[in-house]
Amino acid sequence: MTFINKRNKHQNVCHLCAFNTTLFSKPIDKPKFRPDQSKFEYEKNQFLFEDINTSQSSIWNSSWDGLKSENKWLRHFYLIRHGQYFDNARTLDEMKLTLLGKEQLEYTGKRLNQMNIKFDRLIHSGMVRAFESAVIINQQLNSQLELIEDKSLSEGLPVAPIPYVGISQRDVDAFGDKVRIDAAFAKHFHRAEKTQNKDTHDIIVFHANILRYFICKIMQFPIQAWLRITLNHGSITQVIILSDGSVLIKGIGDSGFMPANKVTF
Repeated sequence: MTFINKRNKHQNVCHLCAFNTTLFSKPIDKPKFRPDQSKFEYEKNQFLFEDINTSQSSIWNSSWDGLKSENKWLRHFYLIRHGQYFDNARTLDEMKLTLLGKEQLEYTGKRLNQMNIKFDRLIHSGMVRAFESAVIINQQLNSQLELIEDKSLSEGLPVAPIPYVGISQRDVDAFGDKVRIDAAFAKHFHRAEKTQNKDTHDIIVFHANILRYFICKIMQFPIQAWLRITLNHGSITQVIILSDGSVLIKGIGDSGFMPANKVTF
């Protein structure tokens, strides 16, 4: 994934730029050396890599999901943040999508449909804004899916972020969301099990805090870094879990399919 540091004249911020979305339709394979990399380059770095490999477990835990590689199939996930909603509403049930939020998810659904992928499942959290978003996405698909509710994907505080931004571990403990959130991660994210007989493609519609935490967790980045990632409403983050448990992310928070004046976060 390409990270581009762009300086805005009004704000000094770092933007994560997602992959070109045209790559979404291309087949996935394990990363390979570029054709222009010479045999000399490989041999020159081979010993260094072997030195690093001795402490590989501290860099990448290949048994992160507790499963063994049982077959050749991949698991594709299209992780969607819900659309803009009334975040100042008095109750959770009143936190519905705004008109703009509904429009955003129409763009998201159309983008997913343009991928010409046969999706297997459309999962959403138990919160009304995620359900509404999933309904709108489903309406844009040529082959509509049964909606699957998973309340464990509801919004929450996974862990106190670093650097400190006013959320302490005491706050996180008071909400008590981490056990639920970690259970949701383990439920959905793992390599193909023995019973899987094809590549799978699942759409999951849920919330920014959980989605950002899952990105850090599945990439084995420090989980306290979750709040350093910004995800626009209706954006798509694609995760691929290979058969050996390796993980690829082809885009983080892609919303380039929306007109600029429709983008919010």
